[in-house]
Amino acid sequence: MSEIRFCPDCGAQIIPNDRFCGECGFDITSSMKQPVPNQQPVTPVAGPANTIQNQTASYQSPTTQTAPTATPYQAPVKAAAGNKNALIILVAILALVFLGGGAFYWWLAKGEDDPRLASTPSTEQTGVQTTPAVQQPAASATANIDLSRASAYLPEPGLKLIYFVNYPDGTSGQVEHYTARVVSNEAVRVSDVDIINENGEEFGYSTHYVERPDGIYLVYDSTPMEIEPLLKNNLITGMNWRYDTEYGSVVWTVFDMGVSLDLGFTKLENCLLLEEDNQAVGFKKIIYFAPGVGRVLERSPGGEDLLTTTALSRIDQAQAAQMVKKWSPNYETIKDDRTQR
Repeated sequence: MSEIRFCPDCGAQIIPNDRFCGECGFDITSSMKQPVPNQQPVTPVAGPANTIQNQTASYQSPTTQTAPTATPYQAPVKAAAGNKNALIILVAILALVFLGGGAFYWWLAKGEDDPRLASTPSTEQTGVQTTPAVQQPAASATANIDLSRASAYLPEPGLKLIYFVNYPDGTSGQVEHYTARVVSNEAVRVSDVDIINENGEEFGYSTHYVERPDGIYLVYDSTPMEIEPLLKNNLITGMNWRYDTEYGSVVWTVFDMGVSLDLGFTKLENCLLLEEDNQAVGFKKIIYFAPGVGRVLERSPGGEDLLTTTALSRIDQAQAAQMVKKWSPNYETIKDDRTQR
C-alpha cells in the first residue's frame, strides 16, 4: 500500500498507511482487490420480471413525453377528385341514354306514316297536281259504321275529287267535284258541285242531300222545289225503289254491297253498287258509292267506264264551301219542306 501516493478516486495525495482518502473518503484497500479468475458474466433469463422491466424502461411519463408536432389539416383531395370523376361519368352515361332513346324513337317514328295519306295520285294519272289522297278508315273503323243506312255513303265536307267522264254523245272530259256544308238547315247534310270546263268556259251544277227517316233525298239547286230519293235505309242486295215523273219512271236496285274497288291510286272498301234504270230515256248504269266519299265510279251494264275518279284529296272546308256557293244561287233557300213523291 505504501506505493499508492494519490487517491484513485479524487487524485488527492494519500498519507502512507491510511486506509481512507482524506479528501473524498475513498476506501483505498478496495482498489487492491482483484477480480475472481474465470468468472463468466451472468446473462439475464427472459421471463415475466424481465419483460416488465423492459416495458417499464420504454414507458415515458405523460409529463415528460414529447408532444407530437401539429400538422395542418389537408382535405382528402383524391377522394374529392374521385367523386367529381364519378359525377362526370354519370352525366355522360345519362346523356348517352337520352341520345340513344331519341335516336330509337326517331327510327320508330320515321316509318309511321298516316294511313289516310298513304296513296298520292300522280300527275301522270290525273294530269293535275293534287294534295295527298284521302282514303277510307281502316276495316276496324268501318266495322262500326252501319252500312245498311243511306247516310253512310254521303261524302264528308271538304273533299275534292277529279272525275274523268265519257258522255253518251261520245265526248269526254274532266270534272272537278267539291263537297261542303253550306246550308244551315239541319236536314241538309251536305252539298256538292260538279264543275265542267268547256272551251275555256266553266259550268257548275250543284246538288244538296237531305236526310229523312227513310233515307237520303237530293235536291238540285237549279230546281229547288223538287226532291227525289237517292238511297233508302235498311239497304240489302236486291232491294229497289222508284221515282215517277211525267216523262217516265226511274228505278233503283241494290246490285251489290261490301265491294272492294281499286282505282289505281287508292283502294276503297265496302262500296255499294246501285243500278239506276232511267226508263224515261231507256238508259241504265251502275253507280259505285264509297262510305264517307259518295259517288266514285259509274259503269254501263256492259262494263264500260262512264265516270271514273282519278284523284281524291281533302282541302280546306272554307275553300270547298266557296266553290259550292259559287254555283248554288239557291243554297240559302234549300230546306226539307217539299212534297215527297
